[in-house]
Amino acid sequence: MRTGLVEIWLPYGRSEIPVRVPEERLVDILKPENDNPVADPAAKATELLKSSDSFLNKAHDASRVCIVLGSCGTEKTTIELTKAVLQFISNAESSTTILCTEESVAFDPAAVGIARVLRHTPQSETADCTPLKERFTPQVNSEFVKADLRVLIGELRPHEFLGYAGLCDLVFPYLGSDASIATHLSGSSASTPNDLHKERLEIAASFGNVYSLGLGLDGELRPSALVFDNMEGSLASLEPIVSKIYSKQITKRVDIMVMSSGGAPFDSTLARAVESFQPGLNALKREGALIVAAECEQGHGGHQFYEWSAEHKEPRHLESRLRHHFNYEGFKASFLGRAIQAHRIYLVSTIPDHYVENVFNMKPSSTVNAALQSAQRVHGSESTISVIPNACRVITRMLEAPKQ
Repeated sequence: MRTGLVEIWLPYGRSEIPVRVPEERLVDILKPENDNPVADPAAKATELLKSSDSFLNKAHDASRVCIVLGSCGTEKTTIELTKAVLQFISNAESSTTILCTEESVAFDPAAVGIARVLRHTPQSETADCTPLKERFTPQVNSEFVKADLRVLIGELRPHEFLGYAGLCDLVFPYLGSDASIATHLSGSSASTPNDLHKERLEIAASFGNVYSLGLGLDGELRPSALVFDNMEGSLASLEPIVSKIYSKQITKRVDIMVMSSGGAPFDSTLARAVESFQPGLNALKREGALIVAAECEQGHGGHQFYEWSAEHKEPRHLESRLRHHFNYEGFKASFLGRAIQAHRIYLVSTIPDHYVENVFNMKPSSTVNAALQSAQRVHGSESTISVIPNACRVITRMLEAPKQ
């Protein structure tokens, strides 16, 4: 008897690609809930800003303002929240610079009524910041460094390695120089990924007059929470909200997991896409198949991630090296090696098949549907399947059985 197919679209670079799953084999589609979005984000943001006397005073007196934009879900939300901040800044057109990070959407500067909109790139001018206890001296975009009022706008989302990502990264590494980011990832005193997260917060805290308009986004990328405070206060308010929005309890592990790393910029390189693998792996049976859609438009990413992967050493040897000197790119190579030991991983990307197969030990596939058919041949026609359309915004946890 012919069965129906469920078509699910997965973010892939700046577009989407489909996967078609047999309906009777589909166990779950794991994505954030869509309940209780903020009805009017612009009005809510205005209300929050009005309630902060310290911000209002500084916005009135500031001669140089820098607004930093991260991911806000959509162009419409990005523009609305930016305009909400600008309405409180005196002489905004002459005093304010808007810095767009790699996570922010492109938009017409005329939409916010201000001419000076810049995008931070590796070629942007940077300036030295306060040294981190002699570990290293971060370099951050000079427009941000020179400002006397700084406002961050962006989402906070979970991160399996660092704890959280997005809003907490807007100052550093998103406004950092390539050289200082490289030192941060491999040459600082960090010994775990969480230490990197703490180091980023320490860099942000070294600046004065930094305010954060933070968001939690639902499954449709609409704001479901908005907070305004300093960085520490915003994170404290958002973290429990974000954990609740994105947490998905798993009642049954599956034979095959199909997932997207979240599209651009989260799948810009393989090294970055690997950071989203864990939610899919959590829901897989041992020796199950993980099918990852990640465009990897910029290739494999950092050269150290490539070099550690190309060594083809046992993950335990890589982990031993990491205990002596932590390296985040090496950590991700080790993580990928562990995952490949326990699971069959298919990669749908633009990376040449030779590198996918011979350097990173994954199975290349031209389409998600071709990878799914291949996995079904291995696991059988009765294999169970789940899908995570956007793994960078999902936390998967196995539901514990009740104690007897």
